[in-house]
Amino acid sequence: MFRPMNAFSSLVIDGLVKIDSVDVSLTCFKGISKPPKPITTSIEYYARAGGLPARLPSKLPTPGNLCLHVSVTQDRLGRGRVGSVYPVRLDETEQNSLPPLVMKVATRHRSDNLAREAWFYEEMENIQGSSIARCYGFFTAEIDSNSEVLDWAESDVKYNPDEEDDPLDEEDDPSDDDDDSSESKDEGVTKEDVIISNHTVPPPASDGNERTFISVLVLERLGDMMPMLVSLKDIEPDIREIYSDLGQFGVEQMDVRWCNILAAPTPQYSLVCPYHGHKHHWRVVDFDRSRKSNFTLRQIEFAQGSRIRALIYGLTIGHVVEPWD
Repeated sequence: MFRPMNAFSSLVIDGLVKIDSVDVSLTCFKGISKPPKPITTSIEYYARAGGLPARLPSKLPTPGNLCLHVSVTQDRLGRGRVGSVYPVRLDETEQNSLPPLVMKVATRHRSDNLAREAWFYEEMENIQGSSIARCYGFFTAEIDSNSEVLDWAESDVKYNPDEEDDPLDEEDDPSDDDDDSSESKDEGVTKEDVIISNHTVPPPASDGNERTFISVLVLERLGDMMPMLVSLKDIEPDIREIYSDLGQFGVEQMDVRWCNILAAPTPQYSLVCPYHGHKHHWRVVDFDRSRKSNFTLRQIEFAQGSRIRALIYGLTIGHVVEPWD
């Protein structure tokens, strides 16, 4: 139906970068994703039989060598901690071979975070198009220091180089969420073990100047967020199934948020879920703060279920519950 998700080795973007206030085309090439440090427990009650789930064999063909040409033609769809999301217009040669797309552009200091998110899309390739968005690649490019990138000036003002983002708060450990638990957390897992460095500086250029990189994740465009002030009892089971799909890979999305659960595209663009045997009506996005662990599927479902329940209850009464609430 569509080109394989690994069909493109390069990306040309119009409308994202300016030099001396003049639009320039930016050519990016496939980047290297950044695996997270796995979370493991030795407590038998919580540990998954067989250990950390291994990555499933890819079902994609040999990687292609095509170039994807896109243009930023509209205002951003959203902005978060890591970057901004823009709708893109496809080159006319690709309009019938790809679904509608967006690109997530990392802010100046967040390329590592976006590389981490790219890893999770690669890890869960088996449920792209059914439970999570299709991902057509992680791309990077070095740019001139005087380049103007959309939204970078705005994000630079808010960036705190001393900030460290920790996706694992004490209350987020599934072993703390189970009512039957009387044991403490595995002492081998500490907060320091999972702190993510968000300000890794690229190696200096040969002239001694700091290099500037831009990173982009190309994703399938999805629909709206869940409605508010209406009953969501018919939606909640589907959302729980999707988060269970993530759990099959040992993956927990630590940002269970309203803005990270989006309507699936039309059924013709959706694939049947390999774990539930039907097409889901929703998709989960945004994995830069996710984690991979050896916790049992039951523990992951329990932890995620409490977050989903709080989020959905809040929406029914007109309140957006955030993970940090």
